[in-house]
Amino acid sequence: MNQFLWLLLVIMAIVMWSATSLLYKAGVPKEKEEHIGLKYSVCIGMVFFVIAVVYLILRDEPFTIWESAVKFWPMTVFGVVYAIVNTISVKGYVYNEATVESPVEGISGGVSTILLIIMYLALGRVDSVSALLTPLRTAGILVIVISIILLSTVRNRENRNDPRYQKAGWMSRGLGTLIFPVLFSVIDALETIVTGICLDTTYGYSMPEGDSIIIVGMEYAVFALGFWIYILIKEKKPYNPFTKQSAPRILGAVADNVGIVFYSYAMAINSVSTDPLLAVYPVFVMIGGRIFMKEKVSKQQYILLLGIVAGSVMVIADTVFV
Repeated sequence: MNQFLWLLLVIMAIVMWSATSLLYKAGVPKEKEEHIGLKYSVCIGMVFFVIAVVYLILRDEPFTIWESAVKFWPMTVFGVVYAIVNTISVKGYVYNEATVESPVEGISGGVSTILLIIMYLALGRVDSVSALLTPLRTAGILVIVISIILLSTVRNRENRNDPRYQKAGWMSRGLGTLIFPVLFSVIDALETIVTGICLDTTYGYSMPEGDSIIIVGMEYAVFALGFWIYILIKEKKPYNPFTKQSAPRILGAVADNVGIVFYSYAMAINSVSTDPLLAVYPVFVMIGGRIFMKEKVSKQQYILLLGIVAGSVMVIADTVFV
């Protein structure tokens, strides 16, 4: 029963994060906007704060600093790193189409799983790699990672050959477009280690799921307030996140944070298979980009998308039915 609940949680996270990518891209104006990364983080931090407050209200026992923020200090440290890096990496949506950004960010799934297993072995939480990685699951993870790497490579090659990008800056074409999503993928891989160790009820330390959301949410809210004040000083006017132009950013932040909630509960049930399976969300982002944003998807990309789906099916089959 737990495995089917886990699968449902993962599917909901995929839906939310697919919507996040499309909405974040939709929130990028055609004209250059100053401090756009900070403005995105103001929207994200605001929504994060609301969700954290809801969890504080619904928590059965009073939240104490020692119980979670200090005892599970890796999550507290990660919250600070996440707020900073996410603010920087969100600029990838300025330079990239959603069909580039999402697949490259998805590379972190297989990498994070490998790092997580290494950590569990080092901490003595499992006796051997085979206890977590079966042959079918391993093959599925490899297929996902290889397909995503090839997919991002093909997409960037097509951009370099497109006349529209010939005179663009180095961050708008070629390998330059990968800087921000790669930065995010590295931090995302580290996030999996921290989240897995703190939340996993089987091999980790069984940290309450809501506490991780409270800690990271409150920290992000503090950064968001600081960013808002900085924008006020620099631009001589307050940033209003409730305008029509900022609406996709707010909605994207809502989808992002709701996805994090589903992700946290899924990680608590099965931390090893969650991230690799979430790698399917670029498939929906690329389809959505084609339908709603008129982004082009080549035949080569469709083939590699099938590779991602095939690898994900292998992970699902091994996790749910074995």
